[in-house]
Amino acid sequence: MKPKHDYLAKIDYELWIDINRVKELDGGVTSINSLVNEGLKLVRNRKMQELTMQRKQRKSLRSIEYVIK
Repeated sequence: MKPKHDYLAKIDYELWIDINRVKELDGGVTSINSLVNEGLKLVRNRKMQELTMQRKQRKSLRSIEYVIK
């Protein structure tokens, strides 16, 4: 079994209402916890893409810098 991390969060009230509405529209099948985990995965993936792009830009800037010198 994978270890779990218990994290208490302060969630904006309007966001909480929205996420409960999403849960209702989904037929109440998906738990809030599942939705939070899915959202965290999306954020992680987006941030990893951003970091990768930044690294690529830095490398290309470095190579341009060497050509100029």
